[in-house]
Amino acid sequence: MQVTRGLSDLLSMEFTLAHYAVVSLILLASSVVQGAVGFAAGLFGIPLLVLCGVKFPDAVAISLVAAAPQNIIPTWQLRRDIDFRRALKPILIRFATLPVGVAVLWFIGRGSNDSAGQIVGVIVLAIVAVQRLWRVEPQPRLHPVWEWLAFGLAGFLLGLSGMGGPPMVLWVLAHDWPMNQARGFLYFIFSVGLIPQGLLMWLFFGNEVTGAMLLSAAALPAVLVGLWLGLAIGRAAPDRALRNVSLNILILIAISAIIAPYLR
Repeated sequence: MQVTRGLSDLLSMEFTLAHYAVVSLILLASSVVQGAVGFAAGLFGIPLLVLCGVKFPDAVAISLVAAAPQNIIPTWQLRRDIDFRRALKPILIRFATLPVGVAVLWFIGRGSNDSAGQIVGVIVLAIVAVQRLWRVEPQPRLHPVWEWLAFGLAGFLLGLSGMGGPPMVLWVLAHDWPMNQARGFLYFIFSVGLIPQGLLMWLFFGNEVTGAMLLSAAALPAVLVGLWLGLAIGRAAPDRALRNVSLNILILIAISAIIAPYLR
């Protein structure tokens, strides 16, 4: 039996070593990216999971479980640099649009896995294009409209695709904050969104995604190893080089997700 076929049927059969190995490798790689550049674990991991045959909602559920250590551990490490009061309004805005994204994900999940994978690919390409083209001189404050737009879109994308980070990253990088303050702020926002996202996934999908979450939990050792490696790389390598490499990899993954159905 092919690995990709088995992965697409995660919830209807027992896990095999092949399932565990493939998911562990993808989560390890996404954790390296997250630790090195401070975001993009979902952007990196979810399209790869879909390409391997995982259903779109299952891929989001796998990424959700892996996101716990990927964000909670760095949040604790940077807790002294986080302005928790400043984060309250963005958190509430993000929570307001999160259910809308999960509802759309539920609708998409009723369709074909190929269509879902192509949607992920388009989302990734759009996000990467914005990150490459939008250059803003860092400043102390932005107009409130940008805050509502960035975190409203972030909540919707988090619910829809598990990839809600890029709008927030763009908003944070537009501020002249010290790097540890910026990273700590993002990790904290990511962390507090995990429980609401998990509850909404359970509300809309119930036991349909339980098997995927259990498989992701079993792969947490790979997540921790990847996170440790990524943090070490991030300390040693220039930020610009890391980001350029990561974005180029994401572009290749997105294009593969879009064209894969036409190559079968």
